Amino acid sequence: MRFGFAKEDITPKRGIGLCGYFEPRPNKGAYDSLNIRAALFECGGKVGGIVSYDLCLFGRALVEKFMAAVKAAGFDFARDLLYSCTHTHTGPYTSPLFGGAGMDQAYIDDVIAKTVAAVRRAYESLADAEMLTGRTECSTLAFNRRFWMKDGTVLTNPGKLNPNIVRPESIIDPEIPLMAVKQDGMMRLIVANISNHTDTIGGDLVSADWPGRMERAIQDHFGYDIPVITLIAPQGNINHFNVENDFDQTNYAEACRIGKGYAAAVISSLYALKPVEVNELRVLSTEFEAPYVQVSDKEYNEAKAIVESIGKISATSADDLTSEGIAKGNAYVKKFFAQRLMECRDNPIKTKRMEIMSVLEFGRELAILSIPAEPFVEIGLEIKKASPFKRTMVSALTQGEIGYVGLPECYDRGGGYETRPSRSAPAHDLAPKIIETGINLINK
Repeated sequence: MRFGFAKEDITPKRGIGLCGYFEPRPNKGAYDSLNIRAALFECGGKVGGIVSYDLCLFGRALVEKFMAAVKAAGFDFARDLLYSCTHTHTGPYTSPLFGGAGMDQAYIDDVIAKTVAAVRRAYESLADAEMLTGRTECSTLAFNRRFWMKDGTVLTNPGKLNPNIVRPESIIDPEIPLMAVKQDGMMRLIVANISNHTDTIGGDLVSADWPGRMERAIQDHFGYDIPVITLIAPQGNINHFNVENDFDQTNYAEACRIGKGYAAAVISSLYALKPVEVNELRVLSTEFEAPYVQVSDKEYNEAKAIVESIGKISATSADDLTSEGIAKGNAYVKKFFAQRLMECRDNPIKTKRMEIMSVLEFGRELAILSIPAEPFVEIGLEIKKASPFKRTMVSALTQGEIGYVGLPECYDRGGGYETRPSRSAPAHDLAPKIIETGINLINK
């Protein structure tokens, strides 16, 4: 096997809006840099790889632009790369999320150009290498963020020490599958597949969030700048908030704490990684339809009543423009979600939506499967359970992003942010289809 790597800085200029909440936040500088990391692998003349972005999300349309630009630069393997976001909520808009008012086309054009530059330099640096795989666990930094409440509904982020919490709706996935590359006697790359949300900071300063801090802590351990790629595992119902205490968990220090915590788990397992022989590299892809959500008459009429009862209210009068505003009873947030539901019928998307799932396979040792969404954690667990590979990574927010994909039974429980309809949200029955598509792909 041969391996090559390159990195490009995509930190935005001051003033470009940050993605992740209901209103764009013009940034006022940066805590740390955002980067593209391109890792290419070659075996038997076949080239595949990972291009990871310190961005919140991007749709298939932008992925297709990445592929077209890389192919136009002379690289026929453009469609054999996994284009993946770390999902930082302190990175710029690269998708029309919540209207896309903060999108900057010049910035997006720069990201496309730097994607090509990173892939070109990674390809030029291909050289003999050895792959290692393994796993570790961390069960103290991630929590299921959906809770059964005393009124019988499920609520997302109900608030710390809320006396009405009964229990979490579901579980977490503490496993962290690992891949590493050694070259010239040195460790040259670490890839970690971690199930947690990348939204610990808030505010208006750019940051790669905890994946960036994890990379820095691992580099400090090695004493040189070894690249670390974080592939976000299914985490649609997972985040870092521990509701059993009242600690402030929305700040940059929290990103540093979580990053160092995951780094410690990874570092503790590095010397247990096992070399594996890779005799074949395969990249398989398939298209599947991801229908848009349909709302019932009852849902529409209830949403319309909410909008009419609240009337005019501006964002500046709201004290919370994140999903936590639901639990706090924030009127602006309540109206915001009601309007999004009404858009499903008032301004429906009528085109057929086709998405891509891809798998990058290293012999029978390791498979990296992409899901273009934020799937609930159970979806990843089902796919891993059915995988024939010794190690399986399930990479969310990869090859696109269609929104949250919950289990069908979760949509009737009320109160949860992830299951609320919006114009581009997927149908409620999509999870079984994604599980089936993923399992079929990695079993080909």
